[in-house]
Amino acid sequence: MDNFKAFEGVVEYLENIIPSSDEVDYSVISKIACCPSPLFQRIFVYITGITIAEYLRRRRLTLAGYDIKNSSDKIIDIAMKYGFNSHASFTRAFNQHHKVSPSGMRKVGVKLIEYPRASFTNIRIVGGKRIMAELKKIEYVEYGPRKIVGMMKMTSFQKAGEECWGVAFNENLFDRFSEIEKWICKDIDDYIGLGHMSSFVGKDNFQYIIGKFVELDAPVPEKMYAENISPGTVAKIWIEADNLNDIIDFGYFICSEAIEKTGYKIDHENFYWCDIYTYDRYCTPLEKGQKVILDYLLPVIKDKIG
Repeated sequence: MDNFKAFEGVVEYLENIIPSSDEVDYSVISKIACCPSPLFQRIFVYITGITIAEYLRRRRLTLAGYDIKNSSDKIIDIAMKYGFNSHASFTRAFNQHHKVSPSGMRKVGVKLIEYPRASFTNIRIVGGKRIMAELKKIEYVEYGPRKIVGMMKMTSFQKAGEECWGVAFNENLFDRFSEIEKWICKDIDDYIGLGHMSSFVGKDNFQYIIGKFVELDAPVPEKMYAENISPGTVAKIWIEADNLNDIIDFGYFICSEAIEKTGYKIDHENFYWCDIYTYDRYCTPLEKGQKVILDYLLPVIKDKIG
């Protein structure tokens, strides 16, 4: 399933649970989007500028406003219909969103503040964000078996920078790779380190390893973590932007779109999401205040439909 269908499918699911108190089932979202739900949640924020939970809140308050304005139903009944379990909580949320009380919405001339249904086709205007990164290169290679060695933490997208990269630099992690230098895989351009995301669990919780790819028989230095990586076809993608945040914000969207357009699809059975910080494309341009390129690796398979 491509990004357009995936996003519209998830929005359709969310719209269907709006007139209820149902909680979001992230396993359903994962199936619709054909990717781990934490990744899709990040994509959703990129596109709309808000989280899935905030999207539901705004849409429920929008539709509740229409119901109050266009019907004679009791306000408490409308509040319950859209998942609010008390008049007080509904009034607070309604006031915050519409800048008027629920009863005040029924006065002549009062306008509600509408938050429209999200649409993938409005990606460049919804949330007021433009894509500020671009694809520079995509190629496919066959990688043999290897392992990643480094520092591992369970983290989230919001905390990975501080909890992982910050700690790695403070603890001089990269200096210790000299212990396994001769085992480092040579099929990747010279890089300071890579971030390897996998084992996505829960809403926003995944395994993040900062390290390097090494041969399977490489020793594992003391207090470092190691994990084997299966062989297979890998998409090697370069994304360029003025700064790292713009790349991170739109990386998955750009990568997955490029993969789909070239006859492949992401291998979610063996999924990992890997960003690589090379010296030539990232470190040196960063020092010079130039645009930077982040390398991405994702496992892929041929799309039989494409």
